[in-house]
Amino acid sequence: MTFRKNTSIGQLGGQAAGDGPEDLLRAMVQRLVQEAIQAEFDRFIGAGRFERTATRRGWRNGFKPRTLKTRVGKLVLRIPQDREGRFQPSLFERYQRSEKALMAALIEMYVHGVSTRKVSRIVEQLCGHMISASAVSAVTKKLDEEVEAWRCRSLAGRRYRYLIVDAHCERVRREGRVLSTSVLWVVGIDQEGFREHLGVWTGSAESLESWGAVFRDLVDRGVAGVEMVVSDEHLGLVEALRRYFPHAAHQRCTVHYLRNALSHVSTAAWKRDVRDGLRDVWAAPSRQEAEERAQRLISKLRKPAPKLADWLDETIHDTLTFLDRVAPEHRRLLKTTNSMEHDHAEVRRRSRVVRIFPNEASLIRLLGALAIERNEQWLERRYMAFKPEAKQEAVTHAA
Repeated sequence: MTFRKNTSIGQLGGQAAGDGPEDLLRAMVQRLVQEAIQAEFDRFIGAGRFERTATRRGWRNGFKPRTLKTRVGKLVLRIPQDREGRFQPSLFERYQRSEKALMAALIEMYVHGVSTRKVSRIVEQLCGHMISASAVSAVTKKLDEEVEAWRCRSLAGRRYRYLIVDAHCERVRREGRVLSTSVLWVVGIDQEGFREHLGVWTGSAESLESWGAVFRDLVDRGVAGVEMVVSDEHLGLVEALRRYFPHAAHQRCTVHYLRNALSHVSTAAWKRDVRDGLRDVWAAPSRQEAEERAQRLISKLRKPAPKLADWLDETIHDTLTFLDRVAPEHRRLLKTTNSMEHDHAEVRRRSRVVRIFPNEASLIRLLGALAIERNEQWLERRYMAFKPEAKQEAVTHAA
């Protein structure tokens, strides 16, 4: 997104919706953004319009027109001004990070000669003209500094009771070739019930070395007292967890596990039976009841699908950790890594445009920008509401 002055004051009265859905969506977004800016300005001044308060910190001084380019089109906005000229809407900087990172990745592709016609058109639309290498450097420097400071921030002083760990792959130009690169994510849920991206990392693969570097970084930055980690059952990941968080229980993601289980059968009828049987196991009110249901399911499968029955008998206990480690009201949130799917989708939505990242730095830049934005959004709403005794227990353990 770009933010610039608009000299057409006659357009400030609002943008009427046209015949198409795009115009309606743009008008809706414009109204929401305008209201958000006005509410922030009222908080900045310490008083609403025509309101007298003892907490007032300045005086209104009209408006300045601005145009904000977004994915739904140009938004024509009125930016409130104070007499001293100190007010700057935080909304623009906050919600433009990922757009800037996306633009920087596209521009880098263009400058380094790895662009496609589609990318070239997008760069021209975003920037309005050809971009030089020096301009790319100026655009990326501030973003890189902000993302790096965020990735290196201390995590000491807060106890993250649960970690949710997952990964996906992107295509990156490195070592003279286009290679699949693992994007490694860790979300922490603290003792107050808020969640937070603790960082973003890349690796050549989901290996012990890659995940070991991630968990070592977390420990060095102060993460301690973890009760449970939710992840897929990747051998390198699990081994790294045991090394760096030896006292944390491990919950194997039930969604990943279900997909693995269904790969052992071929017919639709048996897939349905296996799916319903596993969901019944995970819906049990206690671990003991879940284990009894699991044994009944295994016995049922022993004759028609002996390999699947053996596999379930050996592995299903890894998916039941949440039943004796998590309060019933939180089990739905902590038996899978599904809570990270939104973030993966946001990355893929942008990477479909980039297609191939020109280097790992451009990928990290986009990942970090998205994670910072998500953390700011998550601060507005508690993810879990712990009971008072659970809070006190967490504090006691942390001490």
